[in-house]
Amino acid sequence: MSKKQALPEQAEEVLTEESVKAIETAIEEKIQLSVESALTNQDELYAEKLQDLVSAIDKDHTDKLKRVVEAVDHNNANKLIKVVKRYENELTGRASQFKDTLVESISDYLEEYLEESVPTQAIEEATKNRTAREVLSNLRKVLAVDSTLMSESVKEAVMDGKEQIDELTDKVNKLAKENNFLKEAYSKQNATLLLETKTANLPESKKAYLRKILSDKSPKFIKENFEYTAKLFDKKEKERLTVIKEEAYKKRRVKTDAPVQPISEKKEQKPYNPYLAELERSHK
Repeated sequence: MSKKQALPEQAEEVLTEESVKAIETAIEEKIQLSVESALTNQDELYAEKLQDLVSAIDKDHTDKLKRVVEAVDHNNANKLIKVVKRYENELTGRASQFKDTLVESISDYLEEYLEESVPTQAIEEATKNRTAREVLSNLRKVLAVDSTLMSESVKEAVMDGKEQIDELTDKVNKLAKENNFLKEAYSKQNATLLLETKTANLPESKKAYLRKILSDKSPKFIKENFEYTAKLFDKKEKERLTVIKEEAYKKRRVKTDAPVQPISEKKEQKPYNPYLAELERSHK
């Protein structure tokens, strides 16, 4: 639109050229101000929208980046925790195994060293001595016995008690000897009486044999072996009579110049009896 078209024709006829120019200038200034104001408002609006857009983009990028960082941190933290736990377990297991091996090795070495250096008997004696000292110490504490008091006050009582114990010991020994003597005499008397009773009705030879074998034995021994000893005498007596008969028969039948055949006697094997063996050994 030109300046002339902006004013109606009637106004141009009425107004002077200077007035028209002034009006046109005023209109142009207002238009220019309106355009500048519109442009300014548009710039501000676009700038605000752009700022909002940038802020939204920054916030979205920030949230996404934050989530990515958190995810990476969480993943790395879990992996690091697993690595640390695995390292700790490995370290703990190896340390425990090493400790057990070390303790076992030291224990074996100490046992071997002690066995070589200190005999078992010496250790046992030392333990016994230590135990005895502890018992004596506890007794002293309980009885309130002081070492000085024990060495001075108790010494006389201990010596007196020892003398009494020695006297009683001598008396006991004498009584024991007398008792043993009486027991032996009583046993011999019973053995003699028992032997006389059992041999009262026997022949003199058998009676003498039995008394010779059993005279110094105990009554129990006589009771257990009397019958066997009597049978032994009967057997020997029978063998003796057999030999006598054979010798008498040989003298009648055998010629003086003929060789005499020795009679082989097959001895009967005797059953072994410990009591009889003892009797035979004692009277050989």
